[in-house]
Amino acid sequence: MTKKRFNIVATVYDKRGRKLTEGSNSYTKSHPLQAKFAVQVGLDDKVFLHAEISALSKLKKHHKPYRIVVERYKENGNPGLARPCQVCEAAIESHGIKIVEWTK
Repeated sequence: MTKKRFNIVATVYDKRGRKLTEGSNSYTKSHPLQAKFAVQVGLDDKVFLHAEISALSKLKKHHKPYRIVVERYKENGNPGLARPCQVCEAAIESHGIKIVEWTK
């Protein structure tokens, strides 16, 4: 049996609701930011790029992120659980994001 893979998208907004960046997960790529927070929370094996960290890594220096929305949709179009993991929670917190929303 093969493991199902899902596309997860994270979108970062500023306080006025303007979209700053968007990122998606990858099962083949990584990023130094992903590795940094994985080590920080003791989950060194979480090296593949998560949508939240993909979006956060694209932020410009002058951007002030306020809210992040993480979404996953199943093959039938229904939303699936997309709650950020410990690694992503640490990254989100370090960027000072006040509101975290996800599909359930």
